[in-house]
Parts: sequence; structure tokens; C-alpha cells
Amino acid sequence: MRKTKDQLRLEHLLTLIPEDKQTAGEFIIDEILFLKKPLRDSKKKLETGSTTDSTDVRNYDTLCKRYSALIKQLTDLLPKKPPQDDIDDLTAFIKG
Repeated sequence: MRKTKDQLRLEHLLTLIPEDKQTAGEFIIDEILFLKKPLRDSKKKLETGSTTDSTDVRNYDTLCKRYSALIKQLTDLLPKKPPQDDIDDLTAFIKG
């Protein structure tokens, strides 16, 4: 199965997470990817006006909150300080 852009981006983030937290990162990434389609479908349903049911609005709101919480959990796993190699690469690039 071909990987999506979202999968590739999230997998890249996983490489930045310290090894002792990668299992949690993998789980969070799986959940983010799982929620992506229902969130998109729910949003489309509300945008097109094909529903006026308050249950659909609550469902979208719940999905948004869960998705946002997962993104925060994932970013919290990232190191607070960028690796020195990245800083050195950036400095070298800036200096030309």
C-alpha cells in the first residue's frame, strides 16, 4: 500500500522523537491517521449543508478536540531543544 503525504510527514516526526518515547509516538500517529478521514468527512458534511442534525455538529466537535489533543501529545514527545547537528546545518546554510 502506498503511503500518503500525511503518513510520510508524521513518520518523519517520529524519527525526531527520542527512542524511549517512540512506541507512544507510533500509537499517537496511528490514531491521528485513523481520525483524519472521519474528521474530513464530517467537516465536508457540515460545509455542504447536507445536515442540520446537532448530533453531527457534536460529532465533528468531538473529532476536532480528539485530533487536536493527539497533535499536542505528539508535539510534546518531540525534544524541547533541536539537535546540535540541525543547528550546525542551519548555521552553515546561513553563512553560505
